[in-house]
Amino acid sequence: MALKLVMNVLYPKASDLAAQVVIAATSELERAATYAIENNRKIREANEEVMAKKPDQQPNPSLPLSDVEKIALEHVKKPANLFMALCIRRPEIIKDLMTYSCKEGADVLVKAVRNNMPKLARAASKKYGSAKIALQVADLADTSETALLLSFLDNLAPATGTPPGQDLIDACIKVQEARLVDGQKDPRFIIPVVSGMKRTEVETRLPELVGAEDNVFRAALHRMSERLKRQAFSFREQAGDEPLIGMTLCEQLVYLHKLDFAAAKLRQKRYLQSISLCLENDEVYTDRVIMAALDHMSGKFLSGESLPLGYMRTVIMTCTKHESLHSWICNVLLPRLIEGQVYNEGRQWEGWMRCARMLEAGDGGVSSMEAIKQLPEEQYQTYRNKYPKK
Repeated sequence: MALKLVMNVLYPKASDLAAQVVIAATSELERAATYAIENNRKIREANEEVMAKKPDQQPNPSLPLSDVEKIALEHVKKPANLFMALCIRRPEIIKDLMTYSCKEGADVLVKAVRNNMPKLARAASKKYGSAKIALQVADLADTSETALLLSFLDNLAPATGTPPGQDLIDACIKVQEARLVDGQKDPRFIIPVVSGMKRTEVETRLPELVGAEDNVFRAALHRMSERLKRQAFSFREQAGDEPLIGMTLCEQLVYLHKLDFAAAKLRQKRYLQSISLCLENDEVYTDRVIMAALDHMSGKFLSGESLPLGYMRTVIMTCTKHESLHSWICNVLLPRLIEGQVYNEGRQWEGWMRCARMLEAGDGGVSSMEAIKQLPEEQYQTYRNKYPKK
């Protein structure tokens, strides 16, 4: 018996060594959290000073903003990364990672953890499976740790290559349904996997994304189209049994216009805002994307569908923002809408007349005059009564 005790002291079990390593790493993480909290005010003031000198700068959230933050980030990075390496072998201690990192004022530690989150998520996914580890970590995280949980889920979804699998999609939906906020679903939990969802499901979930805060809505739009960049200008038609995945930029604009906001209990103002947010981002929603979406909807109009409520509003905004589309609007779109008898739809007819008036003068060598002349006599007189010749 005595010999056994001596042997245990001289040659402790591997499990005991592992436990001691975790205890030591946890202690280091706790000290890092304390350091972050004690220096939080100094870091914040230094960052505010930097931002005051460069008010238009859009800082990279992964990088330190000031020299003070840079020093602090280096101080906490090593214990954070060490602890996260241990989390791969013992995922249950991810709870401690979130608890210490999410303490009030430990902002720089959170940044260090976020920066290393891709490595943790990829390794944990490979070892345990993305769906299984997603559910396990979600069970560990409380409400105050939601931000880190979201970061973990976001990094579980592959950034390139094949889209998120259905098992991970189902897991994220399960997490969302288990973490209601005042009885409402939080759309942030499905953003990591929206690029792998069937387009029909994305369409169904579009109202909850539209109803979210602007930054959440924009993030969702980005993710659902990130694997479809080559098809950005296309509205894909279903062919065969293979489901369409995600949403192209063109499809996003079409489905946003067609959204039944009243049925979704969204205000009309928010419905129109969601479209405006896309149009304002002209580096993504370029003139070609907008033209493709407007063209698709006008084609459906000729087939008997009504124009969506926000359609002519978008055409008018496009006239103002994209001079490159004036020729197409004057020579293709406005005549096509006449062919579809747009004058029988009161609100759309008002929009058509306003748009035609904007382009009638022919500034830039393009005029809507030829389209106006195609109006039936009665509608031409209505237009001229409202907008006499100059």
